[in-house]
Amino acid sequence: MQDNLKEIGHFSRLHGYSGKLVISFINETPSILTKKITIWLNVSGIMTPYKIQEIQPLNKNKLVLTLLNVNKDKAEELKNNSVFVNPKDVDLGEEKFDKNNIIGYDLFSQTEENLGKVSTVIKIKNNNLIQLYINDKEVLLPYNEKNILVLDHSKKQMKLDIPDGLIELYTSE
Repeated sequence: MQDNLKEIGHFSRLHGYSGKLVISFINETPSILTKKITIWLNVSGIMTPYKIQEIQPLNKNKLVLTLLNVNKDKAEELKNNSVFVNPKDVDLGEEKFDKNNIIGYDLFSQTEENLGKVSTVIKIKNNNLIQLYINDKEVLLPYNEKNILVLDHSKKQMKLDIPDGLIELYTSE
């Protein structure tokens, strides 16, 4: 079950004194959450479901959530936790939702060379990076809308337009 869950954001802070939490979204619009949806949080290493009792808009990419059976003390424990949903519960517009969820995807250069598997996506404002390892050496590649040539979620593959010489900077002795 947990393998299918997708991260949509995190609880950035408490709101007021009654146990309400502010969720900050990563790429999605807050409108994807409704009271019908169960959110999932990693609590002490176990993915735990929570029911949404009330939703209040806060700003462009934040909502205030009241969760069933969560008081101020419990909310304090949940602060800074990532928030996950089951994609089957939400209409996510797959391309937009999954663009940073590519860990484990096979990465190909524009010349069809298989460079290896994506280790992680490092999120930096306006300049995300893909981390992968080639011959046990860390390689960081720019990752944005402009350099994605192919992103195939069904095959777990992507092809990037990589600047000439960039990989050699990391891999040459």
